[in-house]
Amino acid sequence: MKGSLRRTLASRFAATMAAGLLLATGAFYWSASRALQESVSPAVLRSDLLLVLVAIVVAGTAATLMGAWHFTSSAVRPVAEITAQATRIEAGTLDQRILAHADTEEYEGLVAVLNRMLERLERGFVAQRRLTADVSHELRTPLTALRGEIEVALRAPRSQREYEHVLRSGLEEIDRLTELSEDLLLVTRTEAGLVSARRVSTDIERLVGDRLDRLRRRFGERDLAVNRSFRAAQPGALIDPELIGRLVDHLLENALQFTPLGGTIRVQLEPMPAGGVQFAVENSGPGIAAADLPHLFEPFYRSDPARTRTADGGTGLGLALVASIAHLHGGVARVSSVPGQSTRFEVDIPLVS
Repeated sequence: MKGSLRRTLASRFAATMAAGLLLATGAFYWSASRALQESVSPAVLRSDLLLVLVAIVVAGTAATLMGAWHFTSSAVRPVAEITAQATRIEAGTLDQRILAHADTEEYEGLVAVLNRMLERLERGFVAQRRLTADVSHELRTPLTALRGEIEVALRAPRSQREYEHVLRSGLEEIDRLTELSEDLLLVTRTEAGLVSARRVSTDIERLVGDRLDRLRRRFGERDLAVNRSFRAAQPGALIDPELIGRLVDHLLENALQFTPLGGTIRVQLEPMPAGGVQFAVENSGPGIAAADLPHLFEPFYRSDPARTRTADGGTGLGLALVASIAHLHGGVARVSSVPGQSTRFEVDIPLVS
């Protein structure tokens, strides 16, 4: 069982002072005993008293110094160990942990806090490296396609129609790069706290309804049944309509992509008990593995490694944007799934009237 640093220091200090007082008491007792002897002359008694006082000062000082040196050395030893081990930890060795021999509750708590901080830093560096690698991959794909089409077009003279085709294809890749950069900028700026929602009075039910109407043809092409249930009951909510519109678009596109032919999509707007509205999109389908659920809102995370950006037509930042936009509005995004049945995304949006 770990002891308290304050109790340990107080006990050692008390022991040191007790030793000094015991020595002083013994010396005083010897001096008083000499004074009570009638045969001792006043001159001898004065010299004995002076000697005793000097001995008390010297011995008391020495005892206090030795005791203080002992318990202060033992008190700062874990600090030296923590400092030495923390100095050796660098960006490439964040997997190391501090293993100081802390024998008090305070130092044990300090070591635990430092190790938790190292764990957070390690996760941050791992996420940063993964994000850098993912961005490089996502950028390389459209750039490679753009370069290949231009090189093919320059190998031999082409007709105007062929050149127009190459330019249109190149423009599509440029649009993808622009979308990727804008989405990534929004996610990173949101995480850094450098962007805020521009709230205006908005009818959120109408906003969601308009987004659904835009996708009606695509829903019909896949024979999807779309059930909507709107009960927001707050038409003049202060939200950022552009950002919330992007959030709705991403969740609807995600449901459209992963709902099997002839499946069902449910879109809901429900009031929250504490105020605000919950936007939910649920789709039938194979569901998502439980191990993937905690990572779905991470940038470029794909539960199916075989699925590429070209296959899903997006940047891989859709769900990360959903989480960022929800965070900008003081809300939170969640996902739940029943394997083989359905997947449900929910976004809580605290509304400002």
